[in-house]
Amino acid sequence: MRSSRKRQILAATTLLMVLTCTISISSATGGDTFTDISSSYELVPEDGTVKVSREITFHNNDPDTKYWRGYYSNYNSYLPEGALNIEVFDEENSMAFSKSGEGYYVFYFNNKVWYEESYTFHVDYEIEINKNTAVFSLSEYGDNVEVTLEVPADFETHLSRDDYKVEEKMYSSVYIFEKGQSWDKACNVNSVRASPRLTLKDTAHLQERDVDIEVKYWEGEEEWAQDTMQTTIESLELLEETWGVAYPPEYNITITQANLTETGGYGGFNQGRNGIWLLYTSNHGILVHELAHYWTRACNFDQLWMDEGYADLYAYIVLNEMAPEEAESRRERFLKKYEELYDEYDFPLSDWNTPDTLNSDTEEHVDFGYKKAFSLTYTLYETIGIQALQQANLEFVESSDGIDNIDYLEIIGSVSSTDTEFVEEYLYN
Repeated sequence: MRSSRKRQILAATTLLMVLTCTISISSATGGDTFTDISSSYELVPEDGTVKVSREITFHNNDPDTKYWRGYYSNYNSYLPEGALNIEVFDEENSMAFSKSGEGYYVFYFNNKVWYEESYTFHVDYEIEINKNTAVFSLSEYGDNVEVTLEVPADFETHLSRDDYKVEEKMYSSVYIFEKGQSWDKACNVNSVRASPRLTLKDTAHLQERDVDIEVKYWEGEEEWAQDTMQTTIESLELLEETWGVAYPPEYNITITQANLTETGGYGGFNQGRNGIWLLYTSNHGILVHELAHYWTRACNFDQLWMDEGYADLYAYIVLNEMAPEEAESRRERFLKKYEELYDEYDFPLSDWNTPDTLNSDTEEHVDFGYKKAFSLTYTLYETIGIQALQQANLEFVESSDGIDNIDYLEIIGSVSSTDTEFVEEYLYN
């Protein structure tokens, strides 16, 4: 009887000593635990997926688990929203897993990982893409990570970071991030296969005439085309109303779904009579911005800040009618970015110009110019109101000569009695 009682006490003591520990990726630092991760991403357009395969080796060097005082039994990891067909398994068996919120999953080990032990398991899943376009992120978290991305040779691919090497195969390109590189932020992937475009047609019934609209898009992007058409027609009507000027050009509009090379690295590019080239990942704000350029060009602006600042202002004004939350989010994002970049990049708007092609060396400087121009025009809009802006717009359009900074200041001063001296601060300081 006393022997049985003793065994029960020992069992209870052992149970108290063996504490189950949970590790999260964010705390896997300091040498206590360590993860080796090997991830491969393969673009398979025929299946409409990116196939992701990740091998994770978890090493327990946590001294708090010495002498059988505890062990690790699970592992937290991030998977992108919309991850499909998730499979988790070790070398012998499948593993249980559950979603814990905000993209994080808990993977439950089949074995207890004691001090100075390791555990290797695999996570496979798929990311849904379109047949000819793929937009996704390489999101990696770990201490020693290597990543490969394999893309068919007929896809043009742009990555948001450049610390990789490329291995060209017969039918594909393999982008390689070697072990030891930092993964403190995701790498965005934009990949597109140039193919014959389909055409969607409709008509915008505007104040002075009907304008035919063509949207050219890649196969598999029908939803993009329909959304672009609907947004274009609604935006043109609102641009006429809010600008106070009917659609100025005599020609119709073509919008072409494009890749980064075709847009010069920008979200969109308005080529006038040759139409708008719109990056396939661009949002409504960029589309409205490009449509607004049909009006900015009619205003005879000869300063870049006027052209771009007014396009962004009217993108805000129009979006505020169509999608107020989207407009407000865009406004706040622009003004916040202006403040963040100000100390490092500030310059007088009268000196602003942009390169033909955007790259990593010029991106921040160009971005600041856009944000400062928007800050000026938005502040003016808030100060003098839409009616005074419309009166000035009519004077811009009716001017036979180009509108320079002096002309602009005179016209703005003539349409409102409100103090607008701040405009000169933006232009010359």
